[in-house]
Amino acid sequence: MVKDLTSNNIKKFYAFSFLRELLFIVPVIVLFWQENGLSLTKIMILQAIYTLSIAIFEVPTGVFADKIGRKQSIAIGAFVLFLAAVVYSFGHNFGQFVIAEVIWGLGITFTSGADSAFVYDTLKQSKKENNFKKIWGNSKSLEYFAAGTAAIIGGFIATYSLRLNWVLVAIVMLLLFFVSLTFHEPKHYKKLKQKNYWSHTIECFKESFTNKNLLFLLLFGSLLSTMWGIALWFYQPYMKQSGLAVAYFGLVWASFSLFSITGSKYAHKIEEKLKEKLSLWLIIIANILSLIFMSYWFIVFGFIFIFIQQFIRGFANPVLQDYTNKHL
Repeated sequence: MVKDLTSNNIKKFYAFSFLRELLFIVPVIVLFWQENGLSLTKIMILQAIYTLSIAIFEVPTGVFADKIGRKQSIAIGAFVLFLAAVVYSFGHNFGQFVIAEVIWGLGITFTSGADSAFVYDTLKQSKKENNFKKIWGNSKSLEYFAAGTAAIIGGFIATYSLRLNWVLVAIVMLLLFFVSLTFHEPKHYKKLKQKNYWSHTIECFKESFTNKNLLFLLLFGSLLSTMWGIALWFYQPYMKQSGLAVAYFGLVWASFSLFSITGSKYAHKIEEKLKEKLSLWLIIIANILSLIFMSYWFIVFGFIFIFIQQFIRGFANPVLQDYTNKHL
């Protein structure tokens, strides 16, 4: 019975992982913002607001997942993402996009953390938690495959209408919500000492700052997210300046996903050889050097270093999630 529950949850989560990265707008989102009057400065301010919203919502939504349930948190997150996509579909200016980004950030925080805890506890229920890196790597591979597929489709749709991509994203997020409703809540393995929501929230903050290993991973992950976040929004201007036609943006973006898939798929095998310390060094050094070299070898050779960044991004996610769950 437990084995069937685990198998069903993992299969459904794979479907969830695929759907949530069918973001047709991503390969052309900078062009969408620019079409609606945003400068690169405003675009970066918009992303700063998005990042700030995640920082504000992350712990409270994490506590919600602990107290109420992983499934409920993921389902709410999926529905909030649907609402954000709807706002974007009808948005035409910076103010409206700010609202959409804050809502999107809230949706992301309801799902992030809750998703890995859902998978980890599902596996632990059948004493298979040692398979987490492999299962999580598979799910991330599906996400990267979905992102690549969405990039190709989104690039061609953009030649007709950039806004239509947001409409398709809204439809997919609604499907994501319905898939999340089919999950079965696994047994929780974190013992909650505080019954009060806010007391538990305070305890989470305390744990984050007193557990040295956990604090290191949180700061490490934050720096990586910042690095990738800044680089991501310059990929499209980078490609545009190279003279690449908009219709081919999706194809190039899809090629990035191939490297992310490879990194994610083989993350558990690479980590088994390198172990924790060397794996963390590989992640940070490869990212820093690729960004530096990308600025020197512009356009043609620059794409090689984007491929390296995407491979490391694929490798880092399952590895860091596994370390975080173990230290928790």
